[in-house]
Amino acid sequence: MNEEYRRRLAQYVVDFRLPRYRELPDIGLHLEQVTRYVARYVPGPLTGSMVSNYVKQKLIPGPTKKAYYQDSIAYLIFLSYIKTVMPLEDIRLMMQVQKSSYQLQVAYDYFCDELENLLQCVCGLRDTPAVVGTTRTQEKELLRTALMSITYKIYLDQYLNLIRQETA
Repeated sequence: MNEEYRRRLAQYVVDFRLPRYRELPDIGLHLEQVTRYVARYVPGPLTGSMVSNYVKQKLIPGPTKKAYYQDSIAYLIFLSYIKTVMPLEDIRLMMQVQKSSYQLQVAYDYFCDELENLLQCVCGLRDTPAVVGTTRTQEKELLRTALMSITYKIYLDQYLNLIRQETA
């Protein structure tokens, strides 16, 4: 990898930050607003029909009076990343484990912290992952394994985007 690619990947990682649970909108967003908000943070498109499908499949909480709140938005951000490496049925199982082990606010913030942490390692800003959280559980190891796959995919996508930009 040439030095310019390294520098640009490092900048991407430095700039990469997901909103924590307390930062998610809690005023209630309509479907179009939710898709626009979430699309700022996730890879790939998120459409209204995708959100409706996730609600029908009971992967995210449905709207209350046509408005989506923090829980739905947190799940949508999580789903948008994890679906790049896992089928929906496995995601459903992981979410059941999360619901029986951790409150959503804790699990979502851990997801954000760990994704950012692992991305720094995969992209070469850190030699080893930092310890995130105070406990080591099987549930956290399961999520870390899934997130490692995601971070390698993000790295690959970003690297290929750099190549595309150079050849365009």
